[in-house]
Formats: sequence, structure tokens, C-alpha cells
Amino acid sequence: MSDDEDNQVDSESNMFDGNEGSDGMGFGPLMLTEGERSLVGRVRQELKHELKQGYREKLVDIREEIMRKRRAGKLPGDTASTLKAWWQAHSKWPYPTEDDKARLVQETGLQLKQINNWFINQRKRNWHSNPASSSSDKSKRKR
Repeated sequence: MSDDEDNQVDSESNMFDGNEGSDGMGFGPLMLTEGERSLVGRVRQELKHELKQGYREKLVDIREEIMRKRRAGKLPGDTASTLKAWWQAHSKWPYPTEDDKARLVQETGLQLKQINNWFINQRKRNWHSNPASSSSDKSKRKR
């Protein structure tokens, strides 16, 4: 809570201090004993602490979710290196056979679906079978 908010809460709580002269409802002065004022102060501090703690926990949860999403799309370095090595060795026709895929599953520990998706994405992003057509495709996309 900011200092301004603390001051606002403190000024609003003055109706419990007995200094204002009225309880705000027209029933006359609200007189609290010193013990009651102390109790009200402690309760106010506990509520502020709980509110701040709740916000802190939410912020930590949001941060963890963001970090988890950043990590989710990345393969471990050695796995990506294995797939890229196969890609470079077969750059003219980067379509692995079923045997190639089975070997890559064994080497990388990925699932077959992950291997298939990696190659689909890699071809979309990085493979140009015909340099002339790929440059014309890029110019079409820019328009």
C-alpha cells in the first residue's frame, strides 16, 4: 500500500478514535478505550499485511507462469543440435524416413509427434527448395 493510501486509511479510521466527535451515523460520540484503539490498530495492520501478502503471492504465480511459458517452446540444446545436424546433412531433401525418425526418437528422447512437428516447423521457417521462388514468395508477403 502506498503512503497516500495509508494516510487515507488512517484518516478514515479516525472515526474510531473518538477525536471526530461523532460515529458518522448521528448517534453521538464513539468513544473507544485505549485497549480498543490498540486492537483496531492491530487488526488494521493485520488486514494490510494479508492484502499485501495476497498480492505478492499472485505476482509470484504470474511470474512463474510467464517463465514456464517461455521455457515451454524450447528443446534442450543437445536435442536441438541432433535435429539440426540431421537437417544440415539432408538439406536438399529434409524429409526423414520412418527409420530416420525412429533413430531420432531414440537419440533425442522426444516423441515421434515432436520430431514430426520440429521438421514441419523447420521446413516452414528455414527451407527453400527453389531460391527463385522463395524470394518471390517473400515479396508477395510484404505487400
